[in-house]
Amino acid sequence: MVPPIPPEASREIEQVKSLVARHFPVYDVRVNYDVVQFYCTVDKSSLEAGFEELREEMSGHGYIPMITYDKGEHIVTVARKPDAKYKSAYVNIVLLIVTFLTTLAVGTLTWDGYVDADSSEYFSADNIAMGALTFTLPLMGILGTHEFGHYFAARRRKVAASLPFFIPGYPLGTFGAFISIRDPIPNRKVMLEIGVAGPLAGMLVALPLGVLGLMLTNSEGRLAPTDIDENMIGIVFPLIYSWLENLVPMEGDFLLHPTAFAAWVGFLVTSINLLPFGQLDGGHVARALLGPKAKYLSWATLGALVIIGFVYVGWLLFALIILFIASRQAPPLNDISKLDLKRIGAGMLAFAVLIVAFVPQPMVPISPDYSFDLVPLGPTNSTISPGDRPVFSVLVNNTGNALNEITFIKHSSPLGWVVAFKTTEENYSESYILELSSGERATLEVMVISPTMLNLTEDNATVVIKALAEDLDTERTISYNFTVAQELTSASVASQWPAPESPTTDWPIATGVRNVWRRH
Repeated sequence: MVPPIPPEASREIEQVKSLVARHFPVYDVRVNYDVVQFYCTVDKSSLEAGFEELREEMSGHGYIPMITYDKGEHIVTVARKPDAKYKSAYVNIVLLIVTFLTTLAVGTLTWDGYVDADSSEYFSADNIAMGALTFTLPLMGILGTHEFGHYFAARRRKVAASLPFFIPGYPLGTFGAFISIRDPIPNRKVMLEIGVAGPLAGMLVALPLGVLGLMLTNSEGRLAPTDIDENMIGIVFPLIYSWLENLVPMEGDFLLHPTAFAAWVGFLVTSINLLPFGQLDGGHVARALLGPKAKYLSWATLGALVIIGFVYVGWLLFALIILFIASRQAPPLNDISKLDLKRIGAGMLAFAVLIVAFVPQPMVPISPDYSFDLVPLGPTNSTISPGDRPVFSVLVNNTGNALNEITFIKHSSPLGWVVAFKTTEENYSESYILELSSGERATLEVMVISPTMLNLTEDNATVVIKALAEDLDTERTISYNFTVAQELTSASVASQWPAPESPTTDWPIATGVRNVWRRH
C-alpha cells in the first residue's frame, strides 16, 4: 500500500506540474522517493527549444528537469537542485601561483640546459627571467586558453562553471588544469560545444607557439651535444609537429628551444584531454556524438592505454587515475535531441586533433652506446727476433653516441713478452686509456717487445691486445702473429721497424701507469 502524499508535497507537485505543462502537455504523474516523473505529449520539432525554456524556468525555482524517451513515451523527471557549496576563488589563485612557480622552476632549468650555463647559475636572475619568458608563460598561456575556452563556452550556454584550477606536477611543472561544471549539461549540443571549445582554443595558441619555437631553434642554432649522458631523456614529436617542421625546416642538428618544448607539452596535454573516456574532454565529445553507446568507446580507450602502457609505463598510471577519478559521466538533461552537421564536424575535428597530437611514447630514455671499432693500419703478420720492438698502428673509431674511455691492455702473449701503447709523444704504457667523443677517431701505436732470450717450442707466436669500452661490456681484440727468427739480424730490424725515438738504447715504457689522453 502506497502511503498518502502529505499536503505540502501535493502542493509542490502541482506547482511543478504546472511548470512542465506550460511547455509539454502532461497526461500522467508518478511520484518516487526523491523525484517526480511527468509523462508528456511532445512535439519532436519543438522538443529542444521547449525543454531549454523549461530548464531555465525551473532552474530559477530550484529544480532540475531531465527528459527521456522510454518505450514510446516521453518522460520529464524533476528533482530538487542540490545545495552546493563551492570553494572560493582563493583556491584557484593559490593553485595558479603554485603551478606558476613549479613551471617556472622547470622553465629555468630548461633554459639553463639550453644555454649550457654554469651549474652555480641555475637560478640566477637571467635564467629565471628567460625561463619564464620562453617556457613558463607560453605553457601557462596554452593551458589557460584551453580552460577558459571551456569556461566561456559553458557561460555562453548558461551553464555554471568554476574558474580554472591549475594542477602543479612533476616533471613538466604541471599536470594541466580543469574547470568544474556546476550545472548539469542541458543537451548533446552544449556537451559537444563545451567539450571541443577547450582543446580547439588551446591549439590556436599552441600552433603559433610551435612555429615560433622552431624559428627560435633555427635562429639560436645551438648544436645538440654529440655525446649522450647517462639518464638522458628524449621527446618524440607528434605528427602535427612534423607538419610544422615542413613550414619551418630545421637547418641543423640543434637543441630544441624552450618555447618549442612548451608547445610540445601543450600538444601532449591537448591530446590527453581528447582521449574519449569519461569526464575527459574527449569523453564529452564522444558522449555527444554517440549517445549512451559512447561507453563502449570509453572502455576500448582504457584498454588501449593499458596495452601501450607496456611500452610507456606512464599510460598505465594515467589509466588507473582516470578509471577511479574520471570514469563517471552524467548524461545531458536532454539526451534525445540530435546533433546538427556543423557540430558533428566540430566533434570530428576534435578527434582529428587527437590523432595528430597524440604520441604513444612521449618520452624515450636515450641510453649511451659505447661501441667502437679497431682497424689495423698495416699487416698484423710479421717476423720477430729476440729483443725486437716492432711498432704497429691501429685506428680507433668511436662509433657510439657517448664519450668513451677505451682501455687498452695485453690480453695474451707468450711468457715474457710485453705490449705497450701510446698515441702522442708521451711514453709507452702497458695499460692505456684513450678518451674519444662520439664520432671521433685517433691512431694508437702498439709496441710489441720480445724478450732477448726466446724460449719457444714452435716457430710462431701470437700476441693479442684487448680494448675495453667504458661500460666494460663492449670489447675488441686484435691478434698479431709472428714468425720467430731465433737469430737477431740488424739488417732485418732496421728494415722492418722504426728506430727508437730517444737516444737511449731502451725505449721508455711506463709500466703500470694509467695514462688518459683527451682530444679537444
